[in-house]
Amino acid sequence: MTPAFDSASLSSAGMRQLPSAWALASAEIVEHLDAPKLPELLANGLGTLLPFENCIQFVYSQDAAPINLFEGTFRRSHAAGFQNYISKTYAIDPFYQRYRSGIHPGAYRMRDLASDMLDQDEYLPAYPVVRRESEEIGYLTRGWPSSREEVSIALSLPDHRCAEISLSRPWSEKGFSQQELEGLALVVPFLQAAIHRYWKAVGGEIVQRSPLRANAHQKETDRFAELSPRESEVVGLLLRGHSTLSISLHLGISPTTVKTHRKNSYAKLGIATQYELYALSLQTL
Repeated sequence: MTPAFDSASLSSAGMRQLPSAWALASAEIVEHLDAPKLPELLANGLGTLLPFENCIQFVYSQDAAPINLFEGTFRRSHAAGFQNYISKTYAIDPFYQRYRSGIHPGAYRMRDLASDMLDQDEYLPAYPVVRRESEEIGYLTRGWPSSREEVSIALSLPDHRCAEISLSRPWSEKGFSQQELEGLALVVPFLQAAIHRYWKAVGGEIVQRSPLRANAHQKETDRFAELSPRESEVVGLLLRGHSTLSISLHLGISPTTVKTHRKNSYAKLGIATQYELYALSLQTL
C-alpha cells in the first residue's frame, strides 16, 4: 500500500495531526461499523498511516484457537502457514503470550514483545516452526513468509477477549519506527471503539460459525478424560505451578513416580512440554 503518512507535518505538530486520507477512511469506517466489511475498511484506513504489505486480524480468547476476522490475500498465498498458526503456533506467539499475561490497547512492535518470551529451547521443538536467528522473533511458523517485520495493534473486547490487527512488511534494518508507532497510537481509541461496536453486532455469529472453536472444547476435554485419577492429580498440580518435588510431597509419592505419571500423561495428551500442557488446558475452559 502507498501511504499518505505526512511524517514532516506530524513531527512539526508533535504528532497531533493525521493525514487527510485517514479522515476519509475513518468516515467510511463509521458508516459500516455493523457491517461484515469493517475489518477490510480498518486495513484500508491503516494503509493511509504507514506502509505495510499484509494485514491480518484475529480475535483471541483464553479457551480456544484464534478466530480470523480478516486476512486479505495472505491466506491464499500462504495457506499452510496460516493453518499451522491458527491450529497450533498461535499459542507461542509473543502477542498471544502478552495478551495472556495482560495487554493494554495500543501498538506494539513484535520485536519488543518477543524480548519477553520464554526460553525457546523448552517449547519450540513441539511446534511446526523453523528456527532462524534472522527472524524478528527467532523462529518462523512453517509455511509463513520469511524475513518480515511486524507491528500489532491490541484492542480489548468483552469477555476478556482481545482483537489483534497485525501489520507486516519485508524486514528492514530499522523496523517499524517510533514515529510510526506514535502515529498508530493516535488512532487506537478510534479503532477500539470501532472494533467493539463491530464485535457487539456480529461477534456472536462469528464465534458460532467458527469450526475450530465449535469442536475445540469437546475434543480437548476428551483427551483429558483419558488420564487416570492419579495422572489427573499430577496434571492438576503441574497446572497450578507445582514442581516435581512439590508434587511428590503433596501426594506422598516419590519424585520418580511423579515423573512417570507426567510422562504417561503427556503421551496420552499428545504433548511434550509443560508449556503445551498449559496451552492445551486453556482450550477446555
